Amino acid sequence: MFDALCFLIIIFFMCNSSGSLYMNIVVDGAAANSFQAFYAFGDSYVDTGNGGYMGPPYGMTWPGHAAGRPCDGRNQVDHFAMLFGLPSPTPFKQMKNNESVGGINFGRSGGGVTYAFGYTPLDTQVDEFEALVQEGVLLQKHLANSVALVCLAVNDYSAYNSQGSPLGVPELITTVVDGIALNIMRIHQLGIRNIIVADLVLMACMPYITASVGYAHCSHNQTLRNETTQHNLLLERRVNLLNQELAGSSAARIIIVDQTKAFWYLMHEGASKYGFADHPLSPCCTDKEDSRIQLCGNTDSEGRALYKVCKEPSQRVIFDGIHPTDAAWKAAIHLYSSVSGYTRCGPKLNTWISQRQRV
Repeated sequence: MFDALCFLIIIFFMCNSSGSLYMNIVVDGAAANSFQAFYAFGDSYVDTGNGGYMGPPYGMTWPGHAAGRPCDGRNQVDHFAMLFGLPSPTPFKQMKNNESVGGINFGRSGGGVTYAFGYTPLDTQVDEFEALVQEGVLLQKHLANSVALVCLAVNDYSAYNSQGSPLGVPELITTVVDGIALNIMRIHQLGIRNIIVADLVLMACMPYITASVGYAHCSHNQTLRNETTQHNLLLERRVNLLNQELAGSSAARIIIVDQTKAFWYLMHEGASKYGFADHPLSPCCTDKEDSRIQLCGNTDSEGRALYKVCKEPSQRVIFDGIHPTDAAWKAAIHLYSSVSGYTRCGPKLNTWISQRQRV
């Protein structure tokens, strides 16, 4: 098993081979306590246009048409960007002439740490980022004053749970979490010091799991619950270790946003406060028989919708089988930024942002 000692050894060698990455290139600074740009890595929870066409009803709330997001409107990347006072980062596949004023989104729907369902994994996304740094498209002063988000892993566990693997659950968790940690370290070495990482999606409460019980309650499946709990615990240990080992003149500031806790709250105790009380566990978009949520957005050979959509997506936490609504993402970002207890390895995000030191 990949234990903490082995992980520390890798950190030592990578840190001591990357000093040349930090160059003193002067660029225009951002306003006090804000970031210059925003970079995102992950899966469909961050994808804003890299994953290909997504037709109606996606985008129905904003901007009124499909916009590359598996959501009725804005996703967490858009809401994080608003929190940072930045435009939403340009999807990597939509970049023109290497232009990246507000940052770049490398996230791909279906992505994982492993190849999971066969989509672009995290290390490939970081490879794309690294190539732009090496080409001089992204300058070090700019990156040192920027922020990154890393959010993925549900596809790794979903693929394991549906397809099996030679690995057992403990080995899979270690593989996934160490893959996230090593790529966070790469992102830091390439110049970004401020990094937000999300813990695991609340799999046991997602409609693709709870459809079998009519969305009445979260699943009691112990495999799902164990995967989530153990993933989150190991991720916190790895992030604490990275913050300790990557201290110094180019110190890392890595913080976890507690996605698991935030969405549990929005589906339960906080449902009334945030307007989700009537349908806290039911998705907005399902098939017409309300049984196969994967049909959201699908049409038959004559173009007729095979799905139905609720009247008020803003009253649902989840839009389809797993993707939060615009309203739920807005609420989650509020919890992370303004309410204590929804981040780990650091204070609430508003405080974390205000404590940053410009380079």
